[in-house]
Amino acid sequence: MSGIMEQYFIENDKLKVGINLKGAELASIYGKQSEKEYMWQADPEFWGRHSCILFPIVGKLIDDTYTLDGKSYELKQHGFVRNRMFEVKKQEADKITFSYSSTEEDKAIYPYEFVVNMIYTIEGDTVSVIYEVENINATEMYFSIGGHPGFNCPLEEGEKRSDYSVVFDQVETAESYTLNDDGFFDGKTKKVFGDSPAIQIKDDLFDDDALVFKDLKSTVVSLVNKAGKKILSFDYSGFPYLGIWSQNRESPFVCIEPWCGMADNAAGQDDFKNKEGVQPLEAGKTFTCEHKVSIFQS
Repeated sequence: MSGIMEQYFIENDKLKVGINLKGAELASIYGKQSEKEYMWQADPEFWGRHSCILFPIVGKLIDDTYTLDGKSYELKQHGFVRNRMFEVKKQEADKITFSYSSTEEDKAIYPYEFVVNMIYTIEGDTVSVIYEVENINATEMYFSIGGHPGFNCPLEEGEKRSDYSVVFDQVETAESYTLNDDGFFDGKTKKVFGDSPAIQIKDDLFDDDALVFKDLKSTVVSLVNKAGKKILSFDYSGFPYLGIWSQNRESPFVCIEPWCGMADNAAGQDDFKNKEGVQPLEAGKTFTCEHKVSIFQS
């Protein structure tokens, strides 16, 4: 195979995992015991991606523009790495590393030289996803990075998405930061947690776009069906922000999104270096973060 659909696999006795070469996008987590696919399969009727990598921004910029050191650049929502072809740097049976190096074309919209590595590993029923950003400039660089993995929900025939909840590992009081109709933060919050750490995925849950959290005590959230069975757990340790999203009331998936970065505030931003969630990285250094997905097949 070649081009956009080229896919590589790693596996063990529990799982088989597929990753697309384009965008180093996690495209499949197949449970060998359950004989079920857990990743959203990118049906374009709802959302035509599986798990895109967000770099060097997360979310949208006002007028798709940012300013850095007095110069303006145009950059579309979630950046451009999700649309680039990676290369396989190293592959083993249960581990694979994808790498993307910046080009001159990239510098027209993002003026730094960098390498992004995505490292996927299976251990038992758990998939580890490591994000690495290498700063190969002679100066400090600034960026955001994040994930956008979508999971099949419902998982079983005859179920509804509203039969499921996302359940955090601690009782939470954090409110969700709200977005306006243009996808920018409006400075408001809304209460989404009651007396339990669970949020039912009601049909109208995403009518006002994603749930976005900054101040969670939890580091793990699980997808749980109405019988109380845990389908998967998602460890987002090390990410300061978390988004939970689905396209509309009918979309049979839910995204659990770990972010080091945020969309613009409706009030606007000044220099990109001061944008909320932007990560500074010294010359010659490597930034690393990781999330893990654990599958419960029995």
